[in-house]
Amino acid sequence: MKGRGIEASLLVWKDVTAGSFASEALRRRTASLPESERILASTLVFLALRRASLWKHMVREMTGRPLGKISPAAGDALVIGIAGVSELRKFSPRVLVNALVEWVKENGASREPGMVNAVLRKATLEGPELLNRIRKSRNLRDMTLFSGVPGWAASFWSESWGKEKAKEIVRLASMKAYMSLRVSSGRDPSGAIRDLQEAGYRAWASPLLAESLRMSSSAHPPSLPGYREGLITPQTESSIIVGNAARSVFQGGPVLDMCTGRGIKACQFLDSVPGSFLEGWDLSASRVRAAVNESERMKITRGRFKARTGNALEMVPLSSPTLVLLDAPCSGSGTWARHPEGKMRLSPERLKEMAELQSELLGKAVDLVEPGGSVIYSTCSLFRQENELVVAKVLDGRTGVVEMPPDNTYDCLIRGRPWGNYILPLLPWVDGFFITVLTKRS
Repeated sequence: MKGRGIEASLLVWKDVTAGSFASEALRRRTASLPESERILASTLVFLALRRASLWKHMVREMTGRPLGKISPAAGDALVIGIAGVSELRKFSPRVLVNALVEWVKENGASREPGMVNAVLRKATLEGPELLNRIRKSRNLRDMTLFSGVPGWAASFWSESWGKEKAKEIVRLASMKAYMSLRVSSGRDPSGAIRDLQEAGYRAWASPLLAESLRMSSSAHPPSLPGYREGLITPQTESSIIVGNAARSVFQGGPVLDMCTGRGIKACQFLDSVPGSFLEGWDLSASRVRAAVNESERMKITRGRFKARTGNALEMVPLSSPTLVLLDAPCSGSGTWARHPEGKMRLSPERLKEMAELQSELLGKAVDLVEPGGSVIYSTCSLFRQENELVVAKVLDGRTGVVEMPPDNTYDCLIRGRPWGNYILPLLPWVDGFFITVLTKRS
């Protein structure tokens, strides 16, 4: 099969539909490929993911059959192929179609190569025009198709935000996301910009955050000058704002990060608050290892960070915390532009399950924090079910807990109803987030 990047995109697509994260699958499947093939594979995968429901709709329209009636190999080739011939600007459609037909010959059913060839050649002629028509439509159904957002999610947003704001959120869900970088404490951002520019990257200072840089592209973090030395860290500006809120309410004493993940916010806090101690929990042993590696990359001494593996609902902190960070597991709906595979995995039933877990976690966080201390609850979700409604449920009956305003020096914060603050994903460096600060009375 010609085009190793095209083959890699099909393998990554298969991994993603089986539950893998696209970025991780791409790193694994393209590690040995030349840069041009890695870029092609990444481009095809994210084009397919960004509007997956639209491409699947076009497959049904052009074949007269649902994907379930087509072999996995042919279905994957059609989704990748229709996305590619509709949106790729600097790659030959003929080369793409021929490579995908060869893939189906090797992996699909005997009569499918001809069908795939015919459908993709038809899509080459009709796909861009259809895409342009849907792009211009202001009908919410067309907008959800174009953005790849599930229809039920758009309905939830319409109920919560109003129809016009829901349309804006749906549109933002398919915007191309770029990398932003957090500059470590004590380093001059202008020096980091100079190093990046000398390495061939376009970067500039963020007008929103003094410690953040914006890039005009994405990049493999270890290839960036200063990354291995802990001088810069890929982190969205929304995430940085949450970390800054933690620093602003810190009164001293032990800090607990209940869902520390890869430790990005934990290490941001430790880097910005000299002498502080933070304990981080996560259910995943691999994420805990990644958090430890992150602390070592950031040159944070071992005595300041203790990462532990386990279920946060069952664990007991080493010391009673005066500050609890809870960046809760969520739908990720505010990051669908950056992680479009999340749109494929969510359902109303799953959203309800997430909200129940979030309520249990937040309830434990509030009970754990010392009197006079604070809990910072955040999600990268734009659903009220995971945000205000969770806060309302937890505060019901807990009269000793009050909401405090975060370090609100950011114009991007939108007040929730009635709890918390939202950040909408209005820019390629800003994901959708929710944040609230809850303080336990002394």
